[in-house]
Amino acid sequence: MRHENLDIDGKKREIVEWAFDRFYEGGFHATAIDAAMAGSGISKRTIYKYFSSKEELIEAVLVLYGAFIVQELFDPVSSISDPKQQIVAFFDTGHGQDRRILTRGCLGLKAAQEYAGKHERIVALGRHAASRAEARFTELCGKAGLAQPEALGKQLNVIFQGALLLSHATGDTTAFASAKTVAAALLERAAAGGTKASG
Repeated sequence: MRHENLDIDGKKREIVEWAFDRFYEGGFHATAIDAAMAGSGISKRTIYKYFSSKEELIEAVLVLYGAFIVQELFDPVSSISDPKQQIVAFFDTGHGQDRRILTRGCLGLKAAQEYAGKHERIVALGRHAASRAEARFTELCGKAGLAQPEALGKQLNVIFQGALLLSHATGDTTAFASAKTVAAALLERAAAGGTKASG
């Protein structure tokens, strides 16, 4: 799995990309460094050459996750010229993306929950990663000329996070079909209510 938006390279990147899936599958506290690197052929000594602690590795994993959200979920629909249609298409599970993310829950929120009151930077990075979709929704609503794009971005992210949670709980992505319908209705209502004043 290669993610182009993480600003590291070489062995350090290899460590982060390997740990990404293991932390996603097993959780952060429950997955020790040895377990996170199992099967990689990367020694603990090599890991600590690049990362001073498990927490520092987790921080890098969360930065990767934030890039992953944009790359895997938004990039496949970025060729759609109409921003509103692009948002609706985001909720469509038929674009050939790595859709495992939709049944694994939000890694950013998992980190924020696991480290609440224990590690401020991990919590902040987790929340930031979880907000990447909201930021893109807000940007697209602005491009569409819709009034109150920040509020719309927040509402769309609530719809997305709800579908993500249900898909994780049930093991399938049918919740995204309902989320797509709700998102389309929200955008239609917003468009009917008027757009931002130009100029």
